[in-house]
Amino acid sequence: MFDTYEFNPPLGTENGVTFEIDLAALLTVLDIFGAVGSMPSSFGTGAAGARGRGRGKWGASGEEGEFGDFNTSSAGIERFFLPSEKGGKLTGMRMMYEGEGYPISLTLSEDASGPTTTCKLNTMEPEPHMELDFNDEDKLIKIIMKSSWLSEALSELDSSTEKLAIICAPPTEQLPITSTGNSSQAPRPVERRTSSARDVGAQPSFRLLGISAYGSTELDFPNDREVLQSFECEEFTQFTYRFTHIAKIQKALQGSIRTSLRMDESGVLSFQFQMPTVVSDGKQSNPFIEFTCLALSDDD
Repeated sequence: MFDTYEFNPPLGTENGVTFEIDLAALLTVLDIFGAVGSMPSSFGTGAAGARGRGRGKWGASGEEGEFGDFNTSSAGIERFFLPSEKGGKLTGMRMMYEGEGYPISLTLSEDASGPTTTCKLNTMEPEPHMELDFNDEDKLIKIIMKSSWLSEALSELDSSTEKLAIICAPPTEQLPITSTGNSSQAPRPVERRTSSARDVGAQPSFRLLGISAYGSTELDFPNDREVLQSFECEEFTQFTYRFTHIAKIQKALQGSIRTSLRMDESGVLSFQFQMPTVVSDGKQSNPFIEFTCLALSDDD
């Protein structure tokens, strides 16, 4: 992700430094040359929010993204720019932070020989926030699938959806048939025949159930390796989440290649998004973005 990275921890600091900045101001600075752009909204409301992490458990080799073979040995800020045959130029950025009480400095350039601007954003002391750590040893389900299929499925849900239930059953069991709501099969590869979710060999093992004040909608995923690249479920599992929380995965989901979905016995939901592979200066980076969400209680 970074062409160069240097961190000099202050004395007495073991876990790095933490500070807060205004997100709207940061986005304005990053888009000062108009290179950020907006991603299309396909489901839900609310902006994306996440913690980027460099870990992920996929069990299969990743796919290269569109920048997977990009490499440069140039020095200076020009190393941040794609050549024309790779899709044109991108805004390059150099970020610096001197320590507690200092602003964060962002130097941006539209191209290697063009104008340069430096912006400084005031930093603030971080507010405490709840950590939802996912314990992989307590997981009940683990699913790996193409991100585009999950995105298309979520886009099928009505905008009035208030809650989203995630339901899974072992391959040897059938998901229960609900008596209310609209039922349909989630998107499949276009070259495949769309078959009934009740057909032999296409038994659904994974279901998204959108619930609103006006009814409910079911989206079933068959236990097919072309749809679910990996599916682990030992027992029937169902947890419900606020759809406004799930909608916050929108931008990360749309920009990713594959999605790993896990749930543990306490209802903590973990999404891990595998982003396109980036190679710079001969080094390969495989970034991941992770979202965690807590299930609703029976009283919610």
